[in-house]
Amino acid sequence: MLFSERYGHKKTGMLKKDEMPESLRNRLWNTIYDAFFIYLDDQAPDWALADMSEYKISRDIWLSFLNGDKYIFHKGPLSAVVDEINKKYHQLQWFAIYDFVEFVLSSCVQGKSKMELASEINRVLQEEKAPYQVIDHKVSPPLGDEEMKKEIEKALTIPDKYQPVREHLSKALDKWADRKNPDYKNSIGESIKAVECLVTILLGKDGTLGKLIDELDIHPALRAGFSNLYGWRSDESGVGHGKFKEPLSCDEPEARYMLVTCSAFINYLIAKLDAGISNE
Repeated sequence: MLFSERYGHKKTGMLKKDEMPESLRNRLWNTIYDAFFIYLDDQAPDWALADMSEYKISRDIWLSFLNGDKYIFHKGPLSAVVDEINKKYHQLQWFAIYDFVEFVLSSCVQGKSKMELASEINRVLQEEKAPYQVIDHKVSPPLGDEEMKKEIEKALTIPDKYQPVREHLSKALDKWADRKNPDYKNSIGESIKAVECLVTILLGKDGTLGKLIDELDIHPALRAGFSNLYGWRSDESGVGHGKFKEPLSCDEPEARYMLVTCSAFINYLIAKLDAGISNE
């Protein structure tokens, strides 16, 4: 611990969700700059994105995210465009900085490069004590456990034959991770729908999770556990429609729990039962 931290001159706890100190703002920019634009100075680190076009990336950011004037690309060298991006970036509000990070990850990076850049951004967020982390290509509240994060990321990269499952899980993550208006109730619903969708694919028949889960060749205790979770989702006062009189809690902890649990169950079912499913 440095002098300023030991003697209370520097904040050491977690940042508030809407805090964006200059150190965090600058380090996020520097990380993205190192990934895309450092080649302008021929000083790229080993993990930087050598296969990406600086022109394409700067154009995407300037025109699609920052809504800049297209004329700037005819005024001078690419370095001048990057300078303008830098200026606008440092004028963004705190939530728009995270939007910027998401835009770069989702629109400008693919494959291994995305994973490497996400890892660098997560390192910065952790060191700066930001209350967020990158999961898939989304800036999300921390899950509290690296293994939980891995379960979600694994479920989001299952084979294309399970694309509808991925889509429901991605929606669940979006609704849980929304920094402005999180929708925990519908996040829970989408997590359960992801499992329901997977079960219909595995069994090759339509139906609800509550009816189909008994046909899965898994331990009865696991079937019973997810049958109960489906019943919770179906309660009219909680997430869906049902018979309970008291309202069920649908807050952040419940949505996070369901997102992780359903992701883990999806990974388990595919590992155990996928052998009988033909590849598309």
